[in-house]
Amino acid sequence: MDYLKFLSGITTVPGTSGYEAPVAEAFAGAFAPFCDEVRIDGSQSVIAVQRGSGRGPRVMLCAHIDEVSLMTTLVEEDGSVRFQSIGVAAQTLPAQEVTLLCKDGPIYGVIGAMPPHLTDRNARDQATPVGELFIDTGLPAQEVRRRVPAGTPVQLTGRTTALQNGLVASKTLDDRACAAILLDCAQQMRRRLHDAEVVYLLSASEEWGCLGAVTATENIRPDMAVILDVTHGTMPGCEEGETYPVDCTTLSAGPNTHRRLTDLLKKQAERLGVKTQIEVCAGNTWTDAWDVQVACEGVPCTIMSLPIKYMHTTVELGSLELMQKQAHLLCEAVCELHEGWEETLCF
Repeated sequence: MDYLKFLSGITTVPGTSGYEAPVAEAFAGAFAPFCDEVRIDGSQSVIAVQRGSGRGPRVMLCAHIDEVSLMTTLVEEDGSVRFQSIGVAAQTLPAQEVTLLCKDGPIYGVIGAMPPHLTDRNARDQATPVGELFIDTGLPAQEVRRRVPAGTPVQLTGRTTALQNGLVASKTLDDRACAAILLDCAQQMRRRLHDAEVVYLLSASEEWGCLGAVTATENIRPDMAVILDVTHGTMPGCEEGETYPVDCTTLSAGPNTHRRLTDLLKKQAERLGVKTQIEVCAGNTWTDAWDVQVACEGVPCTIMSLPIKYMHTTVELGSLELMQKQAHLLCEAVCELHEGWEETLCF
């Protein structure tokens, strides 16, 4: 799978939390050639199924497809658009290009702020609060008021860029990169004989309360789940244990994850030569796993994470090679789940 090509396209498809229909349609189309069934549920999550022999468990592999974004609140007299943030830090917003996803078509704009020359000297080194920022579309105020009602979703703009050493920078690697890993896994699984029924969940609204994962899991009723999400890549100035090398898969350990599932992934990673590191999650994992684990009568979960730098910005940075390795690792782990899996994993 050509990750760079796929990510260059899929990261531009609109999919702000609660408005995932365009990206859900894109992923449904991408999974359809490799799955026995693909559907989009009422929460705009994609559910794609590969049936096995029927002797193994139903395994849910999950990554979310929504993206951090903005939402408009009001239009000023001059046509400037005020907004709220959904998962985007204020310090990353000035000078950003954005797309207002209006019902009658997109409007492009830029986020402006007061120039430092016109601000108080003491405030020049401080992040401008979201409430003081605005979107400038260049359109007359009357047209902006007509086309941009309060509650219009706003997508950040950023291109996918290949960097040195097999790295890539892009908007929305959180979590479209992990969704791409699932697609690669589906392509590999299609060529394999397996006992497990594999259900790929491309969940909606993770950035806004994991709503898509909750409703879809109740429908799927899996025997177990592996949640794919991003974690923080190593950067200067971070405390030990807060970040992880971008060429190293992290596997979760904590009271909210199933140690036998984690061991299964770790064992396969060692066999395949994939570097792993344990990420201790003592409380809320801030992933879909937090809600999936208590869905239905309880679902054994583990988390496999892709370290990226600069999370929730338009230049999130990750390793293309590690994405490929994680897809292969998932495929091999699922193929190990045969008849008698309950005893093997000691549920």
